[in-house]
Amino acid sequence: MVKVVSYAHGATRATASAQYIERDEVELETHSGQRLPDKAAVADEIKAWSLSFEKRQPSQDVVAVRLQLSGMRDNSEDRERLAAAAGAAFEGHRHAIRIEVRASGEIEARAVVVMARTISPEEKAANREARANGDVRPPLPPRLRVVEQRMGTTEEAPVRKVFDARSEAAMKARIETATGYPQHGISIEPATPGHGRDALGQRLSSFISKAPALDHLQRPISNADDIRDVTRDWGRLLRSQSPRDTMHMVVSAKAGTDVKVFTNAVRSFLHQQFADHKFMFGVHTDKAEAGHIHAHAIVAVRSESGAKLHPGPTDLAQWRVNYAAHAREHGLQIVATRAAEQASSRSYGPRDKSIVDVATNPRPERKEQDRAYARDTRNAKLIRNAEERMAIARANPVRIPMTERERAGVSESLEHWRGLAKADPTNETARTMAERLFVAKEAGDALNTLKTALSQKPAISTDPSPINKVRAPEMTENAERSADAMLRDLRQMNQRIAEVTSMLPEGSRERFTAQASRYLDKMAERIDQQRVQETKDPTRVETPVAARSLVSEQAQPAAGPAIPIDPMAELRRQQTEMLERLAQERVQSRDRERGHEAGD
Repeated sequence: MVKVVSYAHGATRATASAQYIERDEVELETHSGQRLPDKAAVADEIKAWSLSFEKRQPSQDVVAVRLQLSGMRDNSEDRERLAAAAGAAFEGHRHAIRIEVRASGEIEARAVVVMARTISPEEKAANREARANGDVRPPLPPRLRVVEQRMGTTEEAPVRKVFDARSEAAMKARIETATGYPQHGISIEPATPGHGRDALGQRLSSFISKAPALDHLQRPISNADDIRDVTRDWGRLLRSQSPRDTMHMVVSAKAGTDVKVFTNAVRSFLHQQFADHKFMFGVHTDKAEAGHIHAHAIVAVRSESGAKLHPGPTDLAQWRVNYAAHAREHGLQIVATRAAEQASSRSYGPRDKSIVDVATNPRPERKEQDRAYARDTRNAKLIRNAEERMAIARANPVRIPMTERERAGVSESLEHWRGLAKADPTNETARTMAERLFVAKEAGDALNTLKTALSQKPAISTDPSPINKVRAPEMTENAERSADAMLRDLRQMNQRIAEVTSMLPEGSRERFTAQASRYLDKMAERIDQQRVQETKDPTRVETPVAARSLVSEQAQPAAGPAIPIDPMAELRRQQTEMLERLAQERVQSRDRERGHEAGD
């Protein structure tokens, strides 16, 4: 696995990332082969790198603002006009405002404003269309921007913060349009902008410390709970950006991998992939028994020639391929794959791990804050979801392809692994992956058959695999088919679902059977509706299914009237019996194969 964990800006953050790798006395090695035995050596190396670090500042994300319309007094009419002016000035931006009375008796609006404008649904649609067509996507709407203005002509003249000309002109024009107030009487004064969610929370806390405020939807913000909710909501819209100076990545191997061979493979990969970049790396073996042999690497984002790394999904995929090639050259059996190529659930990210770590293992320097975070019922769902994602990723159940694109990807990957297994029958990894992908494909195809049947379209599978020996019948319009015919179709589909379920590993069955049951229940409802229609139609001569048993007549008592049996309950019983039988057959088959292998 090759994964980018995080980025850092500035020497301080980059040093902290690098010294994290050095923990437990792990010696780091640089691009030039230099050994860094301790934290001081690591800090000195990063200090040397910092000469080429980005000088650009982090994005301006949130700002406190004072808005005045000259001559506005403390009366209801002027308060309404000033509130309308603030709403117009910050239109499209998340903001909170309150109106204060100055010592002179005039009123002014105080606000905390998100500097990035919210992207409208029309703009989102245009972005999606451009991405789908392969066109250049339209630029994001500009954000408010604060600059410094010197109040004089000398170097000693004081400096104040002002909105740049574009931002100020746009806000004043909107105010004039909304209120009719002339632009020359409008004053908009920003404070020093802040960066990120932390700054947003800090600005809001300071803002309401004197008096409550109202957000852009006229909802009150008056306490810590309100601030937490607002920060969580607005934080998604900050479009926050930080310059990137170093990249922290992880390269991992399976438990039991020879550490020296793994180290050589990682060194070779880094030198080839980042030949023009400074880097340092170290190998951690402290969790080898749990399968966590891995290497951490810190890579300078800017190369010696001035080019910068901007890795995307395609780049990461290529890095995995390159690392796998170097690993094989050093004798490690590694094949580069993506989660989709392994029918694997998506992995969890560093944010999930951070959420769980904070909730379960409070940091020594922030014990009280972390414990309060874990106890807060508002965070319970966030923590639970992160724990579930981590548990699923570690269990690695078979991921069932639900869309046409996913099924095509699984089919393509299946052919790839089958080819590798055929070329090298001793390749256990290829054989295992082929079996896993085959099961994923069958499960996806089975659900698609049910979904297609529900849409009343032909649903015959063309796959020659043995699992498809029970064919899904061609579905025609319900109005042209009797309930008996529809029930026969349902039986066949039920049988196929049972067969596929028996093939899935235990951890993957629940989702598959839940989804299949929903489809089967909907089909049963259609059968019931058709049966009702048949009882109302005098031209129908077929006997309603509800009046007959699904079991053979020989199974009925010799004397007495036949007891009607619920057809859906009988299907459920048959499915359970079939599943148990098929599971037993598969266990017996595996036992026989093991016996043959032992005999050989």
